[in-house]
Amino acid sequence: MTPIVVTRAPAIAPPPFLPLAIDAARGTGASAILILPEGPMDWDALRLHSHDTDVPVLVASASQRQLEAVRRAGLAAIEVEPTEAAIADRISLALIEAVANDRLQAGDRVVVVYSGFEAEALDSLSVIRLGEHLERLTSRDLRALETSVPFETLKAVVDTAVEIGREGREGKAVGTLIVVGDARNVLAHTQPLGFDPFKGYRRKERNVRDLRVREAIKEIAQLDGAFVVARDGTVEAACRLIDAPMTGLTLPKGLGTRHWAAAAITDATRALAVVVSQSNGTVRLFQNGESILRIAPMRHARAMKWQDAETEPVSS
Repeated sequence: MTPIVVTRAPAIAPPPFLPLAIDAARGTGASAILILPEGPMDWDALRLHSHDTDVPVLVASASQRQLEAVRRAGLAAIEVEPTEAAIADRISLALIEAVANDRLQAGDRVVVVYSGFEAEALDSLSVIRLGEHLERLTSRDLRALETSVPFETLKAVVDTAVEIGREGREGKAVGTLIVVGDARNVLAHTQPLGFDPFKGYRRKERNVRDLRVREAIKEIAQLDGAFVVARDGTVEAACRLIDAPMTGLTLPKGLGTRHWAAAAITDATRALAVVVSQSNGTVRLFQNGESILRIAPMRHARAMKWQDAETEPVSS
């Protein structure tokens, strides 16, 4: 009798970071694992071994080719906007996008895997809890924001604000105010403070989705006054003084004149406002006269901290 030889297919080794991420998710009670790949990966191997955990594995990328490969492998793809921002900012925007697409909930704890030291190598892992204030900002709320300001425009503005808060300019802390949406009504509630650096440029040359425009905003932020940005991302004006009533508004103690101006203009119009605190780089998003989100940028290449609206030193 001829013996029957049974051969087994060679085992596929899991990506080296995955067992650590799964252990971290189990140990911390995380709701998901979020991966920010920098280069090519074996997506089939990732899918195969992701079945070892009940925690969903999300992959955030700006590469359409990479996103297609992720979807073909049956993994959850999170599409993010291409950006040259630091990894902390990219993590922040990926988390916002994941919440907006119902992949994460506002109170979730997430294990994030990313390249923190070596390019194209997933060598860092952070456990992030979407903080108490973000718990009030649900995916439905984010979609509601998009009805007045397109999400891509808002992300570009928040990205710029976070960079200003983290980096400052020329070694100095910088505060700023960017008002987004309902530009015509916003301009009616402002006055020029002097020369407008954006005046005279064509619309396509002053759109916040352009990295060069965001860099210009970071330079101009050192001057007094607010930026006014239209729904489509066009910077309509810079160096504007907000002149809107503050009657009936209440804010936490310690917030300065920029925050009050943001509350006032969003109460008087349908705009959103993004404020960078000069004292500590904290970014706040205002709508309808209230602060609805606080982002505290962390120095160095680490994940963002989402925090509630606690009192901070007085600043303008």
